[in-house]
Amino acid sequence: MVTGAAKRLGREAALYLAKEGYAVALHYHRSKPEAMSAQKAICKMGVRCELFCADLNDEAQTLALLPEVFKAFPTLNLLVNSASIFIPNQFGALDLTLFKNHWNVNFKAPYVLGCEFARLVKKGHVINFVDTNVVKYKTRYADYLMTKKALLEFTRMAAVQWGPSIRVNGISPGMILPPVNDQPDDRLKRARSIPLQRVGNPANILQSLRFLLENDYLTGQIIANDGGESLV
Repeated sequence: MVTGAAKRLGREAALYLAKEGYAVALHYHRSKPEAMSAQKAICKMGVRCELFCADLNDEAQTLALLPEVFKAFPTLNLLVNSASIFIPNQFGALDLTLFKNHWNVNFKAPYVLGCEFARLVKKGHVINFVDTNVVKYKTRYADYLMTKKALLEFTRMAAVQWGPSIRVNGISPGMILPPVNDQPDDRLKRARSIPLQRVGNPANILQSLRFLLENDYLTGQIIANDGGESLV
């Protein structure tokens, strides 16, 4: 199961897993045409792919999602939490809508889905997409970054609590894809200040995904695939 798999890195992860022979439960919310396109591409590989629409900002829909997937895929053994929202803001907003949205989608949903995975599946692997900036504190995306910091700690705590039957790991992408929500794409400028001085691409993230899947002695680890961005 891959959340937020209609677009961006979630889609790349779903397509990669299909190529590796995984049947795919592809979650999406508003991006139905893109989800159907991904499903079509996966089915062309001769692999089963089912679509699951859910608003991860809605608690009832989030709670129902994993059991629904497990019913359709009783051999489910991998959960990739990729879905997230990314909107600039600072602490102190009088309207808490954006705060709630970030927490519901970026942290509460992976928490709920992970817990349901542990309860129902009982043996497998959870991989959370975190963010390279979780080691930092200065940001234009305060609520977003707080949720990703919480997700990092949840990844480690869940690895301890759910081992040995369930491994829990994370990937922290750096400058891989252009920003969303019409934010300026300044990756080339920012890349000059990181050790490798260049942006990455989705293939880099898929290499980390493959590594986590193949190395079954890893749990509670967060791979910062970021060209060294988290070091500076």
